[in-house]
Amino acid sequence: MSQANAPRSFWDAARVLPVAFVLVNIVSLYIIYSLFHLMPLLLNSETFKEGEVQALIFNIVSFLMMLSYIRAVVTNPGNIPDETSAWEYAPGGAAQPETKEVKATGERRHCKWCAKYKPDRCHHCRVCRTCILKMDHHCPWIYNCVGFRNHKYFFLLLLYSAIACNWITFTMIPTVEDAVNRNDNFGSMFLVLFAETLAAFLGLLITLFFVFHIWLMLKGMTTIEFCEKSTKNQGFNNSAYDRGINGNLRAVLGDWMILWFLPVSPPSGNGTDFGPDAFLERELETDRGVRRKSGKARSYGSTSKESRMLSGWSKQQSSRKEQQACPFTDDSEDITLFQTHEMPRRLP
Repeated sequence: MSQANAPRSFWDAARVLPVAFVLVNIVSLYIIYSLFHLMPLLLNSETFKEGEVQALIFNIVSFLMMLSYIRAVVTNPGNIPDETSAWEYAPGGAAQPETKEVKATGERRHCKWCAKYKPDRCHHCRVCRTCILKMDHHCPWIYNCVGFRNHKYFFLLLLYSAIACNWITFTMIPTVEDAVNRNDNFGSMFLVLFAETLAAFLGLLITLFFVFHIWLMLKGMTTIEFCEKSTKNQGFNNSAYDRGINGNLRAVLGDWMILWFLPVSPPSGNGTDFGPDAFLERELETDRGVRRKSGKARSYGSTSKESRMLSGWSKQQSSRKEQQACPFTDDSEDITLFQTHEMPRRLP
């Protein structure tokens, strides 16, 4: 190994340390909670039922948390497609796919390191050294970027981590009180107090972070887009990618509500096109087909939930075309300011 590559290799190896730190904390809390809280409850006939319920809930939440964590770590967040040459950077070449986001000069965004045009919401991560589709942020705790394909798993990781930490904090309070009042040996008392303090601290931080991501999801924004708006002192009520509450939920948690809280079935799509809700359009087309067969046409001015949602999305998109474009700075240094709303209509 050359001396020039040694520092890079060292830092690459060092990036695994946050993941190791997370795993050590998870294992420590699990073991301490099980041995010093659940086991005494299960061994006592008077508290057996209570311990059984707590153990069941705790293990289910822990399993879902670990599964979400593993999937967030190992899932590729999404890269610019290589299957087609449409995204290859070729100035003056063939027509490229339409995007909403352009530079301040009106030129297409492109990455000088990946030599590709950037789809909407795509940014280059200098840590991962590649462009990430619908990049939210780079998270050192999962040794990965949070992007289009693993955003759901990261969101569920926050959910189940917050539940697990708060569950430990509140259910262990009687155990902490007993350990202090009985003057247990120092080792046992230290471990119980350590677990309670760590769970409370992590629970508070993760809960606040999770609430922030719920708000982002309902607004149809990513963390990068939020920071861009904050930098320019712009309002947070307008997002070029807002599909309404139902559409925004499906854009992160997937199409099927029954699977929203399981680390499976991520959102449909390719991560390069963020137009109207494709799932909603399929449902509307199916509904129209049924009405045609039954001969029951919808009357003019119908106020069904689906029609209102689709109409509202169209109106929002039309109004956003008239709003002032906001500048944005990418993670990478090659990006100049560009518009984040609809491109102006081209003259024929």
